[in-house]
Amino acid sequence: MSKQKTNEGLFSASKRFTDAFFDGLKSNATNTAIKAAKKNKKVPSELIRKMTDLEKLAKEFQSDLEKYS
Repeated sequence: MSKQKTNEGLFSASKRFTDAFFDGLKSNATNTAIKAAKKNKKVPSELIRKMTDLEKLAKEFQSDLEKYS
C-alpha cells in the first residue's frame, strides 16, 4: 500500500510540474502576441484591448477555479 501512495504522489507531483510548465508557456506566448500586436500599427487598438481583456479574464477565471476547487 505504501508503494502505491508513493507512486500516486510521484504522478501528482509530475502532473503539477507539467501543468505549471505548460501554463507558463501559454502565458509567455500570449504576452508575446499582445506585445507584437501593440508594435504592429495595422492592428486596431480595439482588438488589442480585447486581447488584454481576455487574458485578464482568463487569469481571474483560473484563480477562481483554484479558489473554489
